[in-house]
Amino acid sequence: MAKSKEAIQAALEATEEAQSVELVEDFAIRLAEPSQPEDPTKRATKVKAKGVDESYAGWQGIQPLQKLHSLAIWLRSSAIHSDSWRSAVGLSLGIDNATRWSSWYKVLHNAIRKKSQITQFLFNHDQELADAMLTSSDWDLLEKTHQFLEPFASATLYAEGNCSSVSQSLILMDALLLHYEGAREDYRDDPRMLKAIEMGWFVLSKYYTKTEDTPVYAASLLLDPSRRRAYLDKNWHPDWHKAAIAGALDIWESEYQALEAHHQAEPLILSPRKDNQLERLFQKAEVRKKAINTNLDDLNAFIAGDPIQIDCTPLQWWCRLEQRTQYPRLSQMAIDILSIPSESAEPERAFSGARRTASWDRLRMSCQSLEKVECIGSWLREGLIVPSSEGGLGLVCSPESVDADLALDPALEDNWEGL
Repeated sequence: MAKSKEAIQAALEATEEAQSVELVEDFAIRLAEPSQPEDPTKRATKVKAKGVDESYAGWQGIQPLQKLHSLAIWLRSSAIHSDSWRSAVGLSLGIDNATRWSSWYKVLHNAIRKKSQITQFLFNHDQELADAMLTSSDWDLLEKTHQFLEPFASATLYAEGNCSSVSQSLILMDALLLHYEGAREDYRDDPRMLKAIEMGWFVLSKYYTKTEDTPVYAASLLLDPSRRRAYLDKNWHPDWHKAAIAGALDIWESEYQALEAHHQAEPLILSPRKDNQLERLFQKAEVRKKAINTNLDDLNAFIAGDPIQIDCTPLQWWCRLEQRTQYPRLSQMAIDILSIPSESAEPERAFSGARRTASWDRLRMSCQSLEKVECIGSWLREGLIVPSSEGGLGLVCSPESVDADLALDPALEDNWEGL
């Protein structure tokens, strides 16, 4: 075990400046020869000259994946082939993409779902697909690969959810590192899988380390009421705690600690008593007032507390009046940080949706109109606006629009036909 750790550490140090595909290839070489010192300036030349052992060259070196790739290419080569497949299998296989690892997971997932139909299809087309015939051992490896990739696919979807937040980033990475540890033990007798696990572990560790450059990752984790510092004590090495907490404290002390603490007003409750002189005298004599406990409104005090179970997301918990009253400054920090999405998937979807909205027959649509349409569409999908046909208030108009007999915005009115 110690020797394996030394090999990984040597490979990490030797490939510190490598990028993308070269990073993985160089890592494989270094992992195979960790004890041989070499001039870093000659590393790139060695990668190109020697290359990686063909048995560890990616999916091209795995025969079952080669067969599945060949099958996907054959299906896309002809409409007759794809129609025949659709009739026999009833599910599109898809195709792998070199820039998206999840594409392989989807292909494997679809193949395993229709294993019996695909086996029969290959048998019926054995002359055309002789090189793509999948044996029982091939299916075993495909299922093993699919099982290993499943947590990564789930983590991707988890981080893209409607309630996703930057607070999930480190938690997901911790979970995947645990997955690597368990998989390395499960596949200790499989050199091929062990090599893939070590290379994947290396890349994940590299990006995990980069989160140290942005303290909001650790701060968001510490501000999660269900985790706090106790999560670090249980799951992180003690040497990592100091830097993580120091980064969060720096944000707190530089931007939020000195903010003026304002008492959050309670929801307005109508009093049955009349607003007369006597009532105003009563109000002047009022002694009941909710004091703000400034000792609790502190990051150190909060993260040192015991984690609690919550029935919502951390952001929703901090947005509640109870928390904003008890932690007027800390809640502002938490809301600002936990509002950061963990991935850019939603902005990318907004771009794609806007391109479909601004189609060729809507060329007169202004940027302002497009922004309003996409914004309202997003609110409808997220349930922030409930249509009046479904018992909701619909799109609530501003007072100016009501006074003007619900007049449309000129930009919208000009493009009404396009909408």
